Amino acid sequence: MLQIFGVPFSAHTRKVLVAAHLKGIEYALVPVIPLAPPPGWRELSPFGLIPAMRDGQCTLADSSVICQYLERRHGGAALLPADPAQLGRALWIEEYVDSSLAPHVLHGVLMQRVFAPRFLKQPTDEALVRRSLEELIPPCFAYLEGALAGDWFAGEFSIADITVASMLMNYHYAGERIDMQSYPRLHGFLRRALARECFRRALAREAPAAADVGGLDMGLLRELGH
Repeated sequence: MLQIFGVPFSAHTRKVLVAAHLKGIEYALVPVIPLAPPPGWRELSPFGLIPAMRDGQCTLADSSVICQYLERRHGGAALLPADPAQLGRALWIEEYVDSSLAPHVLHGVLMQRVFAPRFLKQPTDEALVRRSLEELIPPCFAYLEGALAGDWFAGEFSIADITVASMLMNYHYAGERIDMQSYPRLHGFLRRALARECFRRALAREAPAAADVGGLDMGLLRELGH
């Protein structure tokens, strides 16, 4: 059986789990916390990051690489559009979120507010949080707001939507909200995406683990009925 290593409330791990649910792939989630990884973790994940996966003799790290593998390895619903232009768009949005938005949401806000004080015993860098929220994240949201012309980012529901919604979920975990007045398209998009069965199943599985952390804002999960 496919093994996915990580924690389900990680935005990047969730991306892989949602993709697996969308494609109907059975998997076993092996808990790995990057701050306290198991022996030999670097052999499976050279960067030391989650997620990683093992499928028989095949081992891979990085959420985007894993999702590409799942797309080629398994049938079921497509993660990638068939149209070349939409395919390129989906891959671009995925890359934009992972490269431009993720560092500010995950390290600039969520790490500072939750994980650094609770698990590393480090004080929150309030200046970094403020700069992330006021200067670095808004241009990313503005770009994504403008890039969303319909219900989804690349025609049909795809890896682009999974990536964006997963990152916005962790923005909520950090105690923030997508402002409906400033970003009405993103606000509606997030609720459409999280209402899909693949997300509902993944979120139902992650809710207990997220609650156990003790510092994550669970408001959106409660709103969704988890």
